[in-house]
Amino acid sequence: MKTSTVKRAIHILIVNCALLIVNCALLTAHCQAQPTIIGAWTMVSETGPDGKETPQIYTQYTRCKIYDPDSTYYTVQLHAVGQDMMIIAHEMGRYHLQGDTLYTENGRTMPFRWVNDSTFIDEFNGYQEKMVRTTTMTEARKEEIRALVRQYPRDGESPVKHFVLSTTERKLKAENKVFLYTIIIMCATSVGVAVYVYRLRKRKSEVEAKLAEIEEANLLRPEPVVTAMKQVESEFYQSEYYQTLRHRIEAGENLHSQDWKDLEHQLKVIYPNFSSSLYGLYNFSPTEYQVCMLLKIRTKPVEIAAVLNKDKSTISSIRTRLYKKVFGQDGSGKDWDEFILSL
Repeated sequence: MKTSTVKRAIHILIVNCALLIVNCALLTAHCQAQPTIIGAWTMVSETGPDGKETPQIYTQYTRCKIYDPDSTYYTVQLHAVGQDMMIIAHEMGRYHLQGDTLYTENGRTMPFRWVNDSTFIDEFNGYQEKMVRTTTMTEARKEEIRALVRQYPRDGESPVKHFVLSTTERKLKAENKVFLYTIIIMCATSVGVAVYVYRLRKRKSEVEAKLAEIEEANLLRPEPVVTAMKQVESEFYQSEYYQTLRHRIEAGENLHSQDWKDLEHQLKVIYPNFSSSLYGLYNFSPTEYQVCMLLKIRTKPVEIAAVLNKDKSTISSIRTRLYKKVFGQDGSGKDWDEFILSL
């Protein structure tokens, strides 16, 4: 009797162990098959409450979301501008994906459904977003997006409109440095004179091409981009930063090294192509570049002279000289001012 009981207990134990092994295997297979939301995603379409699907990838615009392993998400809009990418920061926050629901820290509870390993659909306020995983975005671009969103978080219900157009700008600055170093080395040699003349002529041709490119870009800039940039410009001239700077300039106060760095940063946000356009035309001295930055924020020449501790005639001479250097012909300081404001 005891032997039969022991055998029955052993049989039950073996069956339970087998069931446990099968359940573990099924659970492991399910976990391995479950896709991950971690990564970068772009929206390919949006379906409204009426069931109509609207494509969201236009020539100039798409929405992008990045979900990181630390449960942080970043949302931006990406606008193609020539070979560059304009990034409009929207928001960041914490997220949690549980089954068929995506939770965010701002109180959103969104139904979530996987279409396949690289596509999912989430829903908010009756609108369904179809998101596709992007495999072409570099880590450098992802970090650029994260940094921008962290710097300009969501402001109430309106996304803060700030822009990054850094790829071409960095390339132009690097090319200008190489060009400058090449000129210096060549001028130190006996045969450098002939080569120097040749490169000057080539540079003139490049400058003319760059000026034509700038003019064409201004004419062909998409209307949504023009409107967005005007809004950013308007916000800047109403900002506390600009008002404080204006008071200092009007008082004739000298600007320090950090002040110039802050101003250059602000200009890159408001006028993304300003710095790259200038450096693509001419290698400015620090004083010349400071004059151009002050002109860009609508500072009068007499005020520039006071800020830089220069005579008004010196500022006038700098503006006139820069116009001739860039355009290869005589012009007034006012002509140079108008060109700076057009960038």
